[in-house]
Amino acid sequence: MIKRLIGSVLVLIVSTALASCVTVTESRLTKKKSPEKAVENYTQLGLGYLNRNRPDLARKRLQKALSIDEDYAPANDAMGLLWQSESEFDLAEEFFKKAINEDSSFLIAQHHLGRLYTQLKRYDDAEEELREVAEDPYYENRASASNDLARNYYLQGKTQETIQAYGQTLRISPYNADALVNISTLLFEAQRFDESQKYFDRLARMVGRQQAQHSAHSLWLGIKLANIHGNPQRAANLASELKRSFPQSREYRLYRQSLSGVAQ
Repeated sequence: MIKRLIGSVLVLIVSTALASCVTVTESRLTKKKSPEKAVENYTQLGLGYLNRNRPDLARKRLQKALSIDEDYAPANDAMGLLWQSESEFDLAEEFFKKAINEDSSFLIAQHHLGRLYTQLKRYDDAEEELREVAEDPYYENRASASNDLARNYYLQGKTQETIQAYGQTLRISPYNADALVNISTLLFEAQRFDESQKYFDRLARMVGRQQAQHSAHSLWLGIKLANIHGNPQRAANLASELKRSFPQSREYRLYRQSLSGVAQ
């Protein structure tokens, strides 16, 4: 089911990567004469530790960054992510909003705020934030924001709006694997099989070029589409891959049941 794909736990986005060695990078901070550079480095260190699931170390670096410049938007945004990871949602909202207020062009903070609102089931608030960033042609994570907007619609049971949002993702990023799987699934469930096949075929081409990987869900979807479109050889090939790669999956069990007519 698509819920297993787009209903997953929210993933935190970070805007830049941590340098290859945290300890070496941090040791050089004391040599920096520029406060601007120091606050930037401490923020990136904090994000790096947060990605490594070390909120304790992340907090120390982010607090250092904010002690240098309490208005630095990326540091406030990162602190919002930290509070969100610890389920301190009021504090997360406070820091995301402060980042936005300090720098309205720092759209990733608005994106994060939209995700937070979705997590809190404040769907109207989430839609307002996510739609704005998804429609900004200069936002580098625009496709991700569009996917998040689609998820927000899906959680409200708004199927047509969800499909439209995934369509927007694919206009921005035609080979976004998550959007391809999810829109193909929704169109299949709506019995729009030709449209579903079109998006599945695009995903299959990506898999063939090793730009994406099939999941148990996408393989089972492909099997059903192949059967509907009278392509037994393709169905058999996908089934063989499903058995080889995901023999314990729910999808493989459903496939086996379908052979005896128990489930379709």
